[in-house]
Amino acid sequence: MLDIKFIKENLNLVDKNNASRNVRIDLKKLVDLDEQRKTLQAETEGLRNERKKISKTKPTDVEIIEMRKLGDKLQQMEDNLRPLENQIAEIICQIPNLNHTSTPIGKNEMENKVIETVGDIPEFSFEPKQHFDVEATKDLIDCESGAKVSGSRFYYLKGKLALLERAIIEYGLQNAVKRGFELILPPILVRERAMFGTGFFPADKNEIYKVNPGEDDLYLIGTAEVPLITMHDGHVFNKKDLPKKYCAITPCFRREAGSYGKDQSGILRVHQFYKVEMVVFSEQEKSWEMHEEILAIEKELFNDFGLPYQVVNICSGDLGFPAAKKYDLEAWLPGQKQYREMTSASNTTDFQSRRLNIKYKKIIDNKEVNALAHTLNGTMVTDRALIAIIENYQQEDGHIVIPKVLQKLTGFEKI
Repeated sequence: MLDIKFIKENLNLVDKNNASRNVRIDLKKLVDLDEQRKTLQAETEGLRNERKKISKTKPTDVEIIEMRKLGDKLQQMEDNLRPLENQIAEIICQIPNLNHTSTPIGKNEMENKVIETVGDIPEFSFEPKQHFDVEATKDLIDCESGAKVSGSRFYYLKGKLALLERAIIEYGLQNAVKRGFELILPPILVRERAMFGTGFFPADKNEIYKVNPGEDDLYLIGTAEVPLITMHDGHVFNKKDLPKKYCAITPCFRREAGSYGKDQSGILRVHQFYKVEMVVFSEQEKSWEMHEEILAIEKELFNDFGLPYQVVNICSGDLGFPAAKKYDLEAWLPGQKQYREMTSASNTTDFQSRRLNIKYKKIIDNKEVNALAHTLNGTMVTDRALIAIIENYQQEDGHIVIPKVLQKLTGFEKI
């Protein structure tokens, strides 16, 4: 969330930023509403002071009548002020974060910028297959039963493939913990404030599953970022405790509302998946250093797996609502003959912390003040890493070789 004062002082900047994000907001209306609010607020405060002044002395009969009139007028003004404040808040919450200066300006994913390519694309003596057609996976990925039980884009993962998936997750968690991330097992059902505070509402509300509307009013998370960040709602960190780094493994749920017709076969785009997520609370001056560190951790993991990949700087039109800058790591899928997104790393600067009032103690001009923390998030690994391993390590006889770093965790060398 952006500060209203900043918006009013930088109207052209915010307007251009909105346009680069494919967002249309009437900022003039916002300014007009805020001016109305300020005027009404000043008048309301004046009446409160007048009533307080009268109440300090023993009022005459005339003054008692006057106080009642003031009370009625004050109530009316407060009733008028509330809708104004709600309208202002509604507009502000539709304004995305400011792009970092290094974020490419572009309309959609076609204008994302590849900034690094790592590893050689493997050569096969046969035509490589997509993950769901590799012989070793045919009895171990069961989309038919998933569809019967839960609907399309659900699946059962079985046997050695399930063990490989757990090994990938465990390897990711071990690497995060070694890098100073504290492992958390968070709730996967959250309240609306958690979704709003992290920037998923209102922007991505259509992608989120709601549980028992009107009764529990809880939401299934699409990422552990939501409960991990909101865990510190209203918190003030001591500077010495930053950066605060967490990692988590959770099931994640996404409606994939706009994906009709995309990746219908296999398990690349599904409604439920497992994900190891990293989040960081940082000092403002050090958050970009932390952003690069998160990316480095993700790259190290895919290097260890021996998978070719590219790093992409996401353009403004494809950037998530709360992010100022985002990297995607895309692994090569031989069966699809293209790079596909595996992980991401985002710096949301003070966007989430402003909504959730997350601060840290900072010295400015020899005075201690509370400054908004910066929050970052990154995907260590998801089920998609399993897909990349299947496709890159498939053999002509239909078997899959297990990457060496995972063989100890799986207990076998091939499927």
